[in-house]
Amino acid sequence: MTAKQSIAWLQAAWKDDKKRINLLLVSGLAGMLLLCMSEWLPARQSTQNAAQSSQQSQTAAEYEQQLETRLAALIRAMDGAGETVVMVTLDCGEETTYAADTRIEKTSEDTRSSAASQRTHLLAGAQPVVQSVQAPQVRGVAVLCQGGGNAGTQRRITELVSALTGVGASHITVNKMQS
Repeated sequence: MTAKQSIAWLQAAWKDDKKRINLLLVSGLAGMLLLCMSEWLPARQSTQNAAQSSQQSQTAAEYEQQLETRLAALIRAMDGAGETVVMVTLDCGEETTYAADTRIEKTSEDTRSSAASQRTHLLAGAQPVVQSVQAPQVRGVAVLCQGGGNAGTQRRITELVSALTGVGASHITVNKMQS
């Protein structure tokens, strides 16, 4: 059956009241069947969420590795440090803050008044709107270098690492590398 024949058949069926009702009924049932079938299909969102969480953990590991590499290169370039190995530990992964709409509703009863707030996340389509993404926080840094036995070198390395990472000196350790 060609497209022209199909259109002619539909036009003829549309003119007949009984056939028109049957066409509408069949179309409605077909639509309901498609909706039911969509419930049986696996949800795309769960696979997207799993991909995002694994991507975030990869991002934290990559961030840790990148930080270690950059710190090692800087310390190696310092006078007296020599060959250097750096290990960085992170507190947690990336922290994402989502945009939210806060509504304050005031209620009053006789002489008392109170306010209640309600927060709802803003959505763009089916996805929440990201307000900010904060990089993982550094928990501690360990540095092993050839000049790590010298107190002056240890102090300069500790100051450098503290200035770059925002970590206090109590969370940074510098030691001499094994020969």
